[in-house]
Amino acid sequence: MTVRRTVFEALAALLSATGAVEIWVACSGGLDSMTLLALVKEFARDKSLSVGVVHLNHNLRPEAVADELFVVDYALKSGLPLVLGQVRNLRKEISQSSQSLETAARNHRYAFFERLLECRKSALLVTAHNATDQVETMLMNLLRGTGLRGVKGIPRLRGRIGRPLLLLPRARLEDYVTAHRIPFREDPSNLSLEFTRNRIRHKLLPVIRSLGADGVEERIAGAGLRLAADLKIIDCKVDALWRKVEYVDCGIVISRRLLQQSAVEILPHLFGRMIRQSGGVNQVPARVLDDLAALVGEIGESRQGHYDLGKGLVFKVLPDWVYVGKECASAVFAAAVPEYQVRLPDYGTYPVPHICAKLRISPPLKLELNRNSGSPPFSGRIASGFTETVAADRLEFPLLLRNRRPGDSFQPLGMNGRRCKLKKFFSSRALSRRERSLQPLLCNAAGEIIWVVGKRLDHRFRVTPATCNVVKLDYFCDES
Repeated sequence: MTVRRTVFEALAALLSATGAVEIWVACSGGLDSMTLLALVKEFARDKSLSVGVVHLNHNLRPEAVADELFVVDYALKSGLPLVLGQVRNLRKEISQSSQSLETAARNHRYAFFERLLECRKSALLVTAHNATDQVETMLMNLLRGTGLRGVKGIPRLRGRIGRPLLLLPRARLEDYVTAHRIPFREDPSNLSLEFTRNRIRHKLLPVIRSLGADGVEERIAGAGLRLAADLKIIDCKVDALWRKVEYVDCGIVISRRLLQQSAVEILPHLFGRMIRQSGGVNQVPARVLDDLAALVGEIGESRQGHYDLGKGLVFKVLPDWVYVGKECASAVFAAAVPEYQVRLPDYGTYPVPHICAKLRISPPLKLELNRNSGSPPFSGRIASGFTETVAADRLEFPLLLRNRRPGDSFQPLGMNGRRCKLKKFFSSRALSRRERSLQPLLCNAAGEIIWVVGKRLDHRFRVTPATCNVVKLDYFCDES
C-alpha cells in the first residue's frame, strides 16, 4: 500500500472516531512532521477540511529558533493558520526534579496540545509518530520491564490526538520526501547517543532490521496496535472493578475481598490505574505490579502488606481493604462513615450501605436432613463470600442492618455465652477506625447483634440439637 493511501485511510478513520471537522498538525519542521503536513494538506483539499499548524519551541538547541522560523515561513506561504508556543528554562526545570529531559519536553508538548484542543472542540490534532518511533518506544519499555500497557507502544488515538503514520517506517517517509521534494529541517540531536531512544535507533534497530528483513518495523508496529486492541478488552474488566473503588482523604481504596474474588491477572492493571490516579508514575514496572497483586493473597487470607511506591505514595494491604495513596498523618482510613440503620422487614436480599455487597436472608428450612452431620448445614467462608446458619425461631422481624454504636457488645460464638465489647473484638482483628464504621451488623428487632457480618455469629442465635428450622444468611459481593 502506498504512503499516500495508508495515511489517507488513517486520517479518515481518525476523523470518523472523533467527529472532528478540522485538523491541526504538530510540526517541528523535521522530515516526519513535514511529510505529514504535506499529506494532510492534500487529504483536506478535496474534503473542505480546515488545516492548521502547531509548533512548540523547547529552546533546547541553538537551531531551535531557525526551526521555528522555517515552520512559520512554510505555514504563511501555504496560507495555513499557525499556533506557536515557547518553553523557557527547561534544563533548569529538570535539574530541580527527577524527570528526564525527554519526559519534561514531552509533558510540555502535550500540555500545549491539550490547551489548543480545549479551545477548539471540533479539532483533531495529529502528530508524526511513525512505525520506527513505535518500535523504539516498544523496545525502550521492554528494557524497563514493562507490562502489556508499555509493550503496546504509542496509541493510534488518545482523546483527540491521533497518529496517522504509525504503520509507516521512517525509511518509506524518507523516500516519499525525496520523491515529492518536501522541504524539512535536520535535527542534529537525533544523532546524539545521549538519549536512550537514539541509542536504540542507531545501535539496536540495525540489528533487528538485519534479522527481520524487509517490513520488520511495520510488523512490530502492527503487533503494537493489536496489543492495544487486546488491552481494551482488559480495560473493560478493570472498568468494572473501578466502579467499586472509593476515594478517601489521602488516596483510593477498594475491597480486598472483591479483589481476592477477581482474576489475579486483572489486578496488576487495576493497581497501575490506581497508582496513576493517585499521582504516581504512568508506567509502573510489571514486576512491581505483580508483587502488589501477590500481597492481596487468596480468598480468606488477611495478612497485611506495605509497599513504598515513591513520590510519597504507598500501597497498603489491610485485612479488608487495599489502599493506594499518601502516607498521611491522619491515617489511611481516618474518615469514618456516618451511622446508618436499615430496616429489613422480611426474608430477601438487601444492599449493604457504603460497601459493594449484599446480604441475603433465605426463608426457613427444616433441619431433619442435616441432623446426622452434627454441624450447621451452611457456615463459614465460601468462594463468593460468607455464609452462616442461624436458628429460625430466634429471629424477630423486622431485622436491622446497621453499623456500630458506642457501647455495642455481643456474645461471640465459641466463648460459651460470655459477653464481649464490640470495640475489643474489633481491636483483636486490627481493624482501622474506618473499617470499624463500615462493618455491617445484622441485629434482631429487639437490638441484639445476630451476626458481625462475615466475621462472627452471636452465641444466642447458633443452631443447637433442639433447632428444628434454620435460616441461611449469605453475605456476598455485589457484581451489578
